[in-house]
Amino acid sequence: IALSVFVTSAALGSDSFSLDRDGYIRNWVMLAPIPLRDGEPGSEAIYKQQIRNESALRPKAGESVKIGSRELTWQNVTASTNYFDLNAILKSVNDRAAGYMVTYIECETERPDVILAVASNDEGRIYFNGVDIYLFSEPRTLMLDADKGRVTLKKGINTIVFKVINEQNAWQGAMRLLDKNGAPLKEITIKLTP
Repeated sequence: IALSVFVTSAALGSDSFSLDRDGYIRNWVMLAPIPLRDGEPGSEAIYKQQIRNESALRPKAGESVKIGSRELTWQNVTASTNYFDLNAILKSVNDRAAGYMVTYIECETERPDVILAVASNDEGRIYFNGVDIYLFSEPRTLMLDADKGRVTLKKGINTIVFKVINEQNAWQGAMRLLDKNGAPLKEITIKLTP
């Protein structure tokens, strides 16, 4: 099993990043692991909020959140490959858990017809600028570009909240942005603060 290597973005000394050459987002603000309620399958948990107002999340690294009796802290992460692996980031196996990955996309002009290609292992949900746009509610292995849809990136900052639930074993996700012709999107900036 190959594990992704991660570094904290703070170590890179910048808050502005690009998509990789294939259009994948590699820079995220992460909050994990959030244990699922006892006995609740991921296929039910994905429909529920693990954090209040999850569609409106706009975190930055260092902010803490109290969930039940636990306190978790948002942290910047950078994937060394085209997908993120939450267990590798956390350096532990976390079955029956939810995690949030958030990123901010800055555009100089409005960009219509952007293809959002996503994959999750297991269940996944995406909020785009506060709107619930995607939900996959079954366990699965990671298959890049498993699902695709179109979004319009507004001028300025666009917020993506990607929730991924792990049933057991691998816990991963991937997202990339393509133009209407399927080529990796250019001339946008990925940021880790809103």
